Amino acid sequence: MESPPAAPDPFPVGTLVRHDQHGLGRVVARDRDLVTVQFGPDIRKISVNFPGMRVEPGADPEMARLKQALREVLHDFGWLDGEAELGRRWQGGTLVMKPGKDGAVKEVPIDVFFRKLIGVRDKLRVLEQKLNAHPVLSGEDKLELQGYVTRCYGSLTTFNVLFADKPSWFVGQSGE
Repeated sequence: MESPPAAPDPFPVGTLVRHDQHGLGRVVARDRDLVTVQFGPDIRKISVNFPGMRVEPGADPEMARLKQALREVLHDFGWLDGEAELGRRWQGGTLVMKPGKDGAVKEVPIDVFFRKLIGVRDKLRVLEQKLNAHPVLSGEDKLELQGYVTRCYGSLTTFNVLFADKPSWFVGQSGE
């Protein structure tokens, strides 16, 4: 006797959801009965069975799957680093910025800071590709501008400690 087909996942990665307490968010990861949802700067792990969370009306789970497929293709061509993971010891941590003079302490969840850092790297990669493919710039100009991009990577090597895996690290001139 055949078992019935599995029901489609109501919360695939990319789906917009509405939470009773946290408002509108987007599913950024899925692990068995838990979804990781980004609500603005906050990230929460929530049970898929939680009654106070539902797919946002008008949200299209099929579109979410298409966007995830696009992310994977962009990763395959080196435009996005979907493999970059925050190191285990930093997960759940907080970046604390204390002013040297008067002012309030600023705290940022490390995973939020990490995602922004990955965003900067992704934009640098796109800039690098556009520079190299630019139809008007001379080879000398491309080389000069590429040097600035490489030095930007070098300036970001301080943050390599946050990455789970060395292949995702920022690399400057000395690491080429």
